[in-house]
Amino acid sequence: MIVWGTWGLLRESVNLAMDAVPAGIDPHAVEAYLAGLAGVRAVHDLHIWGMSTTESALTVHLVMPHPPADDRFLHEVGDELREHFEIGHITIQIEHGDADFSCHQEPAHVV
Repeated sequence: MIVWGTWGLLRESVNLAMDAVPAGIDPHAVEAYLAGLAGVRAVHDLHIWGMSTTESALTVHLVMPHPPADDRFLHEVGDELREHFEIGHITIQIEHGDADFSCHQEPAHVV
C-alpha cells in the first residue's frame, strides 16, 4: 500500500534529480510557440527542467535581428509561458543577428 501510494512521488523525484522536462510540459510545443513569435528567426539552447515537484524553469536563446526596444516583449512571453505551459522561472537571452549566427552553447536537442 505504501509503495503504491508513493510511486508517483518517487517517479517525480527521480525526474527532478535527473533535470528531466516535467511530465506536463511538451518541449516541442514550447519551442514551436517561441519560434512563432514575431521577429524570432531561430530558437536554440532551450532547456526546461523542474526546480521542484511544482515549479518549472526554462532558459532559451532567441535570435532576433531586430530585437524589441523595451522589456515588454520579455514580460509578454513570460506571461504566456506561465499561463499556457506552467513554467514559472524564465530566462530569455536575445541574440542579435540572423538564423545562421553560430552560438557556442549546447545544441538545441539538449532539453
